[in-house]
Amino acid sequence: MSTPPAVAQSVLAPSLRRVLAFLGIALAVSTALSLPFAFGALPPEAVGLAVPLARLSPPLAALLVRRRGAPWWRALALGIPSWRALGIAALAAIAAFVMVPLARMLIGLGAGMPPSADALPLSSLLLAVPAVLVMQSLFAIGEEAGWRGWLHGELRPLGFWPMSLLVGVMWAVWHAPIVLALGLAPREAVTYLGTIVAVAPLLSAAREISGTAWVAVLGHGLLNSARVAIEQNVLGPLEPETAWSLDLSGWALWIAAAWMVLRLGGTLRRADARLPAAAGSGRARPGR
Repeated sequence: MSTPPAVAQSVLAPSLRRVLAFLGIALAVSTALSLPFAFGALPPEAVGLAVPLARLSPPLAALLVRRRGAPWWRALALGIPSWRALGIAALAAIAAFVMVPLARMLIGLGAGMPPSADALPLSSLLLAVPAVLVMQSLFAIGEEAGWRGWLHGELRPLGFWPMSLLVGVMWAVWHAPIVLALGLAPREAVTYLGTIVAVAPLLSAAREISGTAWVAVLGHGLLNSARVAIEQNVLGPLEPETAWSLDLSGWALWIAAAWMVLRLGGTLRRADARLPAAAGSGRARPGR
């Protein structure tokens, strides 16, 4: 028996109540952990203790608000539907999270920005980045299970771009309490939160074409390791006007990278769709 259209629509539509509850729980935890910094009870240097705890709030919120019809790990997109898609999406994520910072760096140097006077030697970067990548990826599992795992799946009926940008806005709102508590300058705060929104579609694209949050975990780790190593060890201090221009170009590059990864996903799906037909035609025998 086919599902009535009204029932099918109600199943597909995102639950506003669940989404708001998810955001409320995650935001309440991040705000509570930010208050000691806001009131000076903890020094900014102790932020490394609070951030790992805050990263547990998205999966906690997702587990509390999820529908109970599917296993928890599937609701958080921690399964692996296709190892082939996982491998291709991982390679695309690595390429994007290296090429975008490199392009941003070249734009800055081409615009006459000064090189950094405190750059680390290349050998030191090559040794440090893999270790930082592993550490940051482990820390990112909680965040990505919530944002690109459960929330991505809940909002998917909105369409990719509305969904991914809305996830990015919520992700930035969740970061806002600690950003405000640490007293970042307005331009630095806008740069930080704006980059979160801009990079969110790329993480969602990796999740979309692989069917799992694990590629977003890798992308998140690359964001906090390879990108930081490239951008903070090449360009020196920037004038405000130049910094804004570089921020805007960087945000556009992240969006363009997401579009390209999505196109890759479409190509993969079309190729997979042709495989059964081709195999079936090879086995078919003439009718008698």
